[in-house]
Amino acid sequence: MGAVLGIMTHRVLFATAYRNSSEPYDYIGANTRSWFRFYWPRIQSFGLRFLKQNIPEIEILEFPTWDEYDKKLQEGWDVVGLSFYLSETHEAVEMAEAARNAGAGEVWAGNYGALTTAVQDRFDKVFVGYAEHQLAPYFGRQIKDIIHPPLIEYLNTPFNIKVNIYGVLFTTRGCPVGCKFCQTPVFCNKPNIISLESIERVLAYYKKMGINVVIIEDENFGCNRRHADEVVKLLDKYEMVWGCMARADYLRKKIDDWADARKKNGQQISGFGGAAIGIENLHQERLDEIKKKEGTEDILETLRMLQARGLGTVGYYMIGFEEDTKESLKVDIKKLAALKLDITQICVITPLPQTPLWKEIEEKYGIFDQDYHHYDGKHLVWNHPQIKPDEMLEILDRSLHQVHSWYVPLRISGRVWYNAYRYGGWEGLKEVAGYISRANKFDWNQGPRFLPLTGNKGSSA
Repeated sequence: MGAVLGIMTHRVLFATAYRNSSEPYDYIGANTRSWFRFYWPRIQSFGLRFLKQNIPEIEILEFPTWDEYDKKLQEGWDVVGLSFYLSETHEAVEMAEAARNAGAGEVWAGNYGALTTAVQDRFDKVFVGYAEHQLAPYFGRQIKDIIHPPLIEYLNTPFNIKVNIYGVLFTTRGCPVGCKFCQTPVFCNKPNIISLESIERVLAYYKKMGINVVIIEDENFGCNRRHADEVVKLLDKYEMVWGCMARADYLRKKIDDWADARKKNGQQISGFGGAAIGIENLHQERLDEIKKKEGTEDILETLRMLQARGLGTVGYYMIGFEEDTKESLKVDIKKLAALKLDITQICVITPLPQTPLWKEIEEKYGIFDQDYHHYDGKHLVWNHPQIKPDEMLEILDRSLHQVHSWYVPLRISGRVWYNAYRYGGWEGLKEVAGYISRANKFDWNQGPRFLPLTGNKGSSA
């Protein structure tokens, strides 16, 4: 379509992959086998919301059913863009074909699924990385600083009583570390920094909406340490309870300072609440093999420091290294369960397109599974020397049972309420009760919320 070569004034729709289930993807549900758990549903596409916030001319469609997507296509679009993950590739290809049949001039691809070279020829354009700056010229825009959109989520229970409402925050996007199993070095190996002005603006919005909890979703919070320090100051300024995902070597230097700062907040319970850490494996030689660039004992010591301070812990772990056997994994998972983390994500080693691990496994063992649905971190898709695919499913199922006992939600809840009283007394307990009240009164049906574009036509909440 010639229009995309200059300034675009046509109709553009960006959509996620359509969903095959009536219920949204649940991150905690994907990593536990118990019905008695917290629920963390995926109710928004961070990538599409960033695009819409900064380029309001586009229209977005998040997690539609097939019928909803098909109906939307009938409105007529010059360009349909699809944002998808590797495990959603089949759906994306199907959606691309439907868009062409409905008369779309071009079909574009983005997000991590677009890194799959085997399907890139199904799309007219492939965008790699965070695409606001790449897309803006098509709409006659120049983006100086990325505007952070409001991203509001909740934690639910089996009884459909929400127990928390929180704002998601990105301070950087991308990661420079280069672990060989990870696609981020291909997608965005130089972290994009979100300006402090943009961060403060969205924090002020959260505060205005009565949201006092922030989850930092950076893949590596602290990769720019000076920027991270300034972000922490802003979180303290707005009296937020917050957590992050970060490397253990960074956290170990910060835990005591952040925890001590929380004690100085008087009768407020704001401050650092916990962290997510990539454990990856309990054997140092395997961390070295995947170029993790951290020590096993250092990672475990960081987790112990968090727990000693009464802070939340999330751990990411991988099984299916070539040295793993059914017997060795029984021993390893027992040790992993003994860590008593709040959430333990266990993934099967999966070669991802354009990673060093993909090339290594393909050359050494071969990748047999061509069903992209199985590239979700829960299936064995390559010829493992010790374990068969059906055996890996059984191992994963048993492992998730071990690390997530039925009483884990009670243990987490007890810690949260105890900390609320420890830091804030009765006012602290009232504050946590307020989270529950606000989460259940919040209007979750309003749709995407956006901040005004200064000097531009945009939409706002």
